[in-house]
Amino acid sequence: MSKKKYSINWENNEAVSFEVDGVTYQSLDQIPDPDDLQKMLAMLNAAEDADFEQQTKDAPKPAFPPEKIILAIFTGVAILMLLIAAVATGSNLISISKEKSAPGHVLDVVMRREYINQQDHITQDYYYPVVEFTADDGRRRSVQMDTGSSSPEYEKGNEVTVRYDPAHPLQARIDSFGSSALMWILPGITGILGLAFLGAVLIVKRVMSAN
Repeated sequence: MSKKKYSINWENNEAVSFEVDGVTYQSLDQIPDPDDLQKMLAMLNAAEDADFEQQTKDAPKPAFPPEKIILAIFTGVAILMLLIAAVATGSNLISISKEKSAPGHVLDVVMRREYINQQDHITQDYYYPVVEFTADDGRRRSVQMDTGSSSPEYEKGNEVTVRYDPAHPLQARIDSFGSSALMWILPGITGILGLAFLGAVLIVKRVMSAN
C-alpha cells in the first residue's frame, strides 16, 4: 500500500486548502478520514509553531535591553560611591597629617535641644563640651566642639587631649575614639555601598554569561 501524500496550500500565511493524495479540501471539516484529519492538524500546528518561532527571532531587539540599563545604573552607583569613599578617605588622611595635639580642659558643657522630628515636634537634648587649650602659637583658645552627644560624656574640669589644625586652631576636636570614628563614617558607608553594588554587578554579569 502506497504512503499517502499530504500538503497544505497557503496564501498570506493562512491555510486556504488541504490536499490528501491529490484530493483537495477547502476546510479541515471536509476531510472524511480521521487519520488524515489528525495528520493534517499535526502539520498545521507544526507550521504555525515554526512561523511563531521565526517571527520571534525576527522581532527587533531593543537597542538598550532593560537588564543592561540596570547594570549600567548599578555600575555608575558603585563607581560614584567608591569615588566618594576615596575622596573622603584622602581628605581625612590629609587632615589627620596636619593635626597637632595639645592638652586642654573642659570649661563647660552646653546643652542644646534639637529637633529629631520637626513635623511631630520630637526633640532631643545634646551636650557639647567647651574646651580650652593653648595652641602652638602660644595663644589660649576656647572652642565649643561641633560634635555633641545625647548624654554628657564630659564634665567641667575634665582634662582632655585636643587635636587641632595649626592653620585653623578653632577647627579642633577632642582626641577620642568617638571623634575619630565619626571621621570615618562617610567613607566607611559609601565604601561598603560601593563594594556591594559592584559585587551585585559582577554576580549578575556572571549569571547572564552563564545563560
